[in-house]
Amino acid sequence: MTAAIRLASQDDAGAIREIYAPFCDTSLISFEYAAPSTLEIASRVRNLATSFPWLILESQGVVAGYAYASRHHERAGYGWSVDVTVYISPSQHRRGAGRALYTTLFQLLRLQGFYKAYAGITLPNAASTGLHEAMGFQLVGVYKGVGYKFGGWHDVAHYQLALQPERAEPTPALPLAMLIGSAGWADALAQGIRCYDDGRQRSVDTAIENP
Repeated sequence: MTAAIRLASQDDAGAIREIYAPFCDTSLISFEYAAPSTLEIASRVRNLATSFPWLILESQGVVAGYAYASRHHERAGYGWSVDVTVYISPSQHRRGAGRALYTTLFQLLRLQGFYKAYAGITLPNAASTGLHEAMGFQLVGVYKGVGYKFGGWHDVAHYQLALQPERAEPTPALPLAMLIGSAGWADALAQGIRCYDDGRQRSVDTAIENP
């Protein structure tokens, strides 16, 4: 089976929306009340693409999931921190897709010169907290009742990952375009695919052991 991790384009907006829409319409995972349109998602991809990675995982020509980074806050002092998000198609759960996308995403962020990554998770969500903790995130706090959806108030856990050791005088993060096509870029993509292949193999082994 062939798999690839690549940058998203506006042409992927329909596939991204197909994955994301249920998390808006029927889930607490996203606090958007209704799924954005395909045009809106295309705009989001376009607006992020010059500064931060938005990655697609394709398996057998089908988009299995996506992950991206965005600014943590607008003020200059936050310029070395990012927020990260990953969404996986239900058909790809427990096959290593989330870990694969994050593996590549975090390596690219390191190469750009970012130092901290943050993720917010609506509670309870054992699958997401498990993934983030497995990737090295640490819980830094819980916002109690911070989001309102489906007639109730909901807590959000905030997690932090140190991408690389802090430096006394960090240089500005590199534009994403400066990495595309480099040896580091190719290695980051390869790391994610190796992770995905390992995850799929574990899934097959588990199915054989527990028919």
